[in-house]
Amino acid sequence: MEEPTIRQVARVILLDRVKNVLLVKYEETESMHPDGEGPLVYWVPPGGKLESNEDYQSAASRELLEESGLSVEIGPCIWKRKHRLRYLNELITQEESFFLSKIDDQRPPVSNQSTEDIAEVRWWSVNEMEKSSAVFFPEGLRDLIKPIIEGKIPSNPVNI
Repeated sequence: MEEPTIRQVARVILLDRVKNVLLVKYEETESMHPDGEGPLVYWVPPGGKLESNEDYQSAASRELLEESGLSVEIGPCIWKRKHRLRYLNELITQEESFFLSKIDDQRPPVSNQSTEDIAEVRWWSVNEMEKSSAVFFPEGLRDLIKPIIEGKIPSNPVNI
C-alpha cells in the first residue's frame, strides 16, 4: 500500500460586503477521490500548496491573489481539515487551513491570474449555494459558512 505524501494547503474564505463567498471551479479529467470515485467538477475556496519556507497565511495571500486577482488582509484561521486524495496520480494526505478574510466591496471583479487550470472564479451567496446542484468542498461548506456569515467566528480553528 502506498504511503501518502503530506501536502500542506492554505485556503481563504473570502466574504464580500454582503456576505457572498468567493469560490473557484475545477473541472478534473480524473477523480481525486482515493478510490477513483467522486465528482470531476467542484467548487472550492481559493488556495493551494505552501511553497518552501512559506507560512500558511503567506500562502493564503499569494494563492488568493493568483486565483482571483484580489489582494486582501488575511484574517484568522477558522477551520482545519485533513483528508486523503489523489493528486497528479499520487495518493496524498492534504492538510488544509482555512483563513477568514473580508472585503468592503460587493462582488468585485475577479479572474484567475495563475497558470492553474481553473474553469471559473465567482462569488456565491449562501442562497445560491443552497439552490445549486454543484459540488462544494469542503464537504458541508453550505452549512459551515452560515455561522461565519452570522458573525460566529471560532476563537480557535475548528476541525472539519
